[in-house]
Amino acid sequence: MASSSSLKPFDEKRKDIRHRCQKLADVFVKGHRFSGCIKNESKGGLFVETRGSFLMGDDVLVVYESPIGIDLRRSGKIVKIDRSGIGIKFNWPGYNQ
Repeated sequence: MASSSSLKPFDEKRKDIRHRCQKLADVFVKGHRFSGCIKNESKGGLFVETRGSFLMGDDVLVVYESPIGIDLRRSGKIVKIDRSGIGIKFNWPGYNQ
């Protein structure tokens, strides 16, 4: 039997813990740049508040600054779209690409 600390809520689809944040980011989709703000981030992806015309599965490149001032470039795919922004799943979780 699994311990209660290892169980996740039944509606939680993420395997990595999300961390809330407020980071400015540029999102590049099909040659277009969209500015936004990262609202939460995990090893596997992030959610960016932004406006634009996006499609599920679009390839993206997200550029943002790490807490120590290093520019990070992460590639991924759009896995969620809602009125406030897009959810991105990284191609290589935990690594800069």
